[in-house]
Amino acid sequence: MAFNYQFPRIGSVDTVTVLNTPGAGDAVMSAGTITIKDEAGADSLVIRACDLIAFDQTDFTAGTAHSVDVDLTGITVVNNRVYSLTVSAPNVKNFFGGGRETGAIYQTRTYNISSDITATVAEIQASFVAAIAADPGAYFTASAEAGDVVRITALSADAGALEITAPAGATLADNAAFVAPVGTEAEVLAYGISAAVADAAGYDRFIVKHRKFTRSNAISGLQAVLPAISLVYLKQDDAGTGTAVTVITKFLNGSHTPVADYLGCPAL
Repeated sequence: MAFNYQFPRIGSVDTVTVLNTPGAGDAVMSAGTITIKDEAGADSLVIRACDLIAFDQTDFTAGTAHSVDVDLTGITVVNNRVYSLTVSAPNVKNFFGGGRETGAIYQTRTYNISSDITATVAEIQASFVAAIAADPGAYFTASAEAGDVVRITALSADAGALEITAPAGATLADNAAFVAPVGTEAEVLAYGISAAVADAAGYDRFIVKHRKFTRSNAISGLQAVLPAISLVYLKQDDAGTGTAVTVITKFLNGSHTPVADYLGCPAL
């Protein structure tokens, strides 16, 4: 079964800029204004340097799917007892397309198995692995590992960190820690970018928080100043990305020279 994922959105995004062939000329600082151009060379993000609040730059990563070892060694073994194991993940969408914003995440998977009249931990371990393998709705796999361990691994890093409730006495430990994806094609598409533009290679990402002037009915004849978030994606394997990242970072962290470029009276 194929599963759909909806990773948490980055606040209320004002603008999204995607550059598949970035270069130093795609970011300009002049008269106190930072301008980042889109792929066609048009101004996409224009902010005054004095309106910058904060920024974050993160290189592309495909992420690491979460893998958890459920060690059953410490459980109390009783004949003819029902043992339960539950697994959930925060970013798996349900059949109707809802995601975490609507609370419509994919349902928690619960596995109830029964021990026989000569119960052993190994038997319980094997039963859990078999139950998960037989579940077409499982967005993770299970394997039997040495030491009475059931290893549960998400099918995709997009699922998020697994949340597991194991039988009393069992212990949980990461086999592979969850690493969130950054700048994937799926992430870019989620912000309304055309599939013809988004590239499977992935993107280095800037999150730029800044002030924005906007009209408001609550303030007659004036503009309100509101916080805004803009995203800039630069194709991670393009030859010009490294230079573009350096240029944009210097603009945003205040290390750009000459300092005079931060001054002036921008006409916005």
